[in-house]
Amino acid sequence: MLCAGSHVLQQNQPDNANSYAAEGTAAHQVLTWAGQQNKNAADFKGTFVSLDDHGRVLPPESTTPHTWQFLVDDDMAEHVQVCLDYVREIAGDNPVLYDVKVNYASYLGVPEEDGWGTADVIILLPDEIVVVDFKYGMGVEVQAGRTGDEGRAEPNPQMACYGLGALTAYRDFGDFDHARLVISQPRITKKPSEYDLSIADLERWGHEAARAAVEKCQRAEASFESVHDRKHWDDAYLTPGEKQCRFCKAKATCPALRNEVALAVFGTSPASPEEFVDATAVEGVTQESGAIDGAAWLSACLQQVDLIEDWCKGIRTEVERRLLAGESVPDFKLVPGKKGNRQFASEQEAETLLKSFRLKLEEMYDFKLISPTTAEKRAKAGVIGPRQWAKLQEIIVQREGKPHVAHVSDPRPALTVSAVADEFTDVSSTSQAQDGCAWIR
Repeated sequence: MLCAGSHVLQQNQPDNANSYAAEGTAAHQVLTWAGQQNKNAADFKGTFVSLDDHGRVLPPESTTPHTWQFLVDDDMAEHVQVCLDYVREIAGDNPVLYDVKVNYASYLGVPEEDGWGTADVIILLPDEIVVVDFKYGMGVEVQAGRTGDEGRAEPNPQMACYGLGALTAYRDFGDFDHARLVISQPRITKKPSEYDLSIADLERWGHEAARAAVEKCQRAEASFESVHDRKHWDDAYLTPGEKQCRFCKAKATCPALRNEVALAVFGTSPASPEEFVDATAVEGVTQESGAIDGAAWLSACLQQVDLIEDWCKGIRTEVERRLLAGESVPDFKLVPGKKGNRQFASEQEAETLLKSFRLKLEEMYDFKLISPTTAEKRAKAGVIGPRQWAKLQEIIVQREGKPHVAHVSDPRPALTVSAVADEFTDVSSTSQAQDGCAWIR
């Protein structure tokens, strides 16, 4: 919806499957198992979830070699349980479906095979359809939607599509007049992001905003091969920005993003490879908003930092991918990285051998006091009693988070900070100020 041309540029690009995405898929699998079997996430602790090189979960009996394997430990079970508890509290005795493939093609005006998605959870209340998306990432907080200009409903596009798909499949199961879109991201916050909108607003979004975006993508694809003026196509269909570029597989080779970075850094666009590395180009930067250290100029620069840093990561990833694939990139090569920390090939074998040395326990093991988080888990498990846990809580402290910069659109309230000079009294005119020693005393 934000960059119509990205659909074209990402075609034939390799999937960016990585360990973080694979771990999220494993946590989703635990959610599905627990929900479908009416169990708690903790019931699956000690279970391994294996995935292939495409990030797909392998059946337990599969003989296919796995690329990733994750143990369901205390942390994963705890975070999955947050989502489970929310779902069960909302659902009550009403129907709940987990890991449901839904189709929303009719709203977007595309063939049925192009309009599929998988909803993590669908809850069918008497007058409301609830769609829950479980996100295991902790890098970027995702909102379920917002109210835009003139009161327009602006749902999270992914969630809205799932909502339309759920409505298509289960419209006859209730007299639905509202939809609730929910994103549960417990590794960032235990409180889910919720967005309520009427069924009429949801369907209007699908028929109007979403379909218009799809049609623009289709025009971009249809004209890509035949266009003679590539820059005209770039200007018409490529729209760089932090949100749309973050997970785009074409970010490293996108001409519009490259030019956007060149414009932000050098004040000129487009730039050839030679111009891009020419630091003297910085001299041409215009500062229409004031001096180089002015607040307006800093604000304009900072709004580009995330986009530029994300582009840099994309460049590094793409070069590494090509070199690992045996392709050449001028002036760069692969070299061995720093060796990992030494470790025992088998801790059990090492433990047996160390015991044969007749070492004392303190000579064999490193003991460390458990953390408050682990203590709380012990209390929930009944290892630490309620009265004992209450006493322990009295000596638990938690430091405030260090202030950091965020855009004004961030939902968290702004901190009120007074200027340092306001904390002092002007004593320059006092008699004490004339006598340094007296003033110090």
